[in-house]
Amino acid sequence: MGLLNEIFTRLRSFLIYHSMLFINYILLICFLQSIPVDFEVFASLVSSYILTGIAAFLVNDYYDKKVDLKAGKSNLTEKVNSYSIGFLVLLGFSVSFLLVNRISQNAGIVLLVQFASLFAYSHPRVRLKTKPIFGVIADSIYAYIIPVLLLFVVYKIDIREVEYLAFLLFNFSIGIRDILLHQKADEANDLKSGISSFAIRHKTKIYSIISTSEYTASFSLFLFFTLALMKQASQNYMLGVVVAYMVLLFFQIVKIRKAVGSNYMMRFYVVLSSFIIFYWLLNENEFSFLILLIHPYFIQFFIELIIRFKNIVGVIVNYSLYYSFKLIGRDLKTKPLYKRDEKKSSK
Repeated sequence: MGLLNEIFTRLRSFLIYHSMLFINYILLICFLQSIPVDFEVFASLVSSYILTGIAAFLVNDYYDKKVDLKAGKSNLTEKVNSYSIGFLVLLGFSVSFLLVNRISQNAGIVLLVQFASLFAYSHPRVRLKTKPIFGVIADSIYAYIIPVLLLFVVYKIDIREVEYLAFLLFNFSIGIRDILLHQKADEANDLKSGISSFAIRHKTKIYSIISTSEYTASFSLFLFFTLALMKQASQNYMLGVVVAYMVLLFFQIVKIRKAVGSNYMMRFYVVLSSFIIFYWLLNENEFSFLILLIHPYFIQFFIELIIRFKNIVGVIVNYSLYYSFKLIGRDLKTKPLYKRDEKKSSK
């Protein structure tokens, strides 16, 4: 149980956030293409994505074993023999490929490219992750771009359309930002193990690059939503998108550092797209798929909304009481309704 708990802890972000985001992408594409959600295709794609992610995690940990031990980091593959790791990786990639290839042979080819890029990123003979610029780009491509391209192939989307190019740019920018934040957080361990990451080599430029990636993701996402929704029969979404984006843009200009740190850009995407998909699923009477919208960011949005609403109501009630009593000649600031017990407050 200890090993399983450690595996889940290490994979928690991928299983909860990334997998749910991939599900969101599938549902959004079905909405934009005006096609019903095929459960068999949907299940195959999600299962393949999870299996590929787990296998990639094992590959990366296996080839990082010596480096991690040198830096004093825990590595799951040190607790499992190499043959078991090899079998699990082969099994994960094989089943993942079979699931996708039966849907689309072209998509199967895209998945093989992803497998190759994963090994090129981690394998000692190539090890792109140690090449500062190429490592950052390679990570964004295999983790963010290729999964989206795979969906484009499966759902026969013309990649030359501007809105989908903008969506790829959004994912690429988010990928760049995420890997740079990861490198920045892991800087001490990289120095211990002798790795010269992009964040280490370009300390003075790293934050400006992260901020640029955040802004690029913001504008490309707005372009994607605007162009994609303009082609829809219903234009009910457009005003909401414009207003939401204006709020986002103001937030980024005023508090860009906080926006990057809290992953505000992706939170914004998840909430906005989830509302659109929710409305579409209701109209299509696809109620069983609504549960797939329960992304942690979507839940957090409603929790924050309730807290803010509660605070606003509290302020309104307090001011209403204050001015109501002032109208009848009593100032609650100088003559409160009750006095604090001095003895209790001192204790």
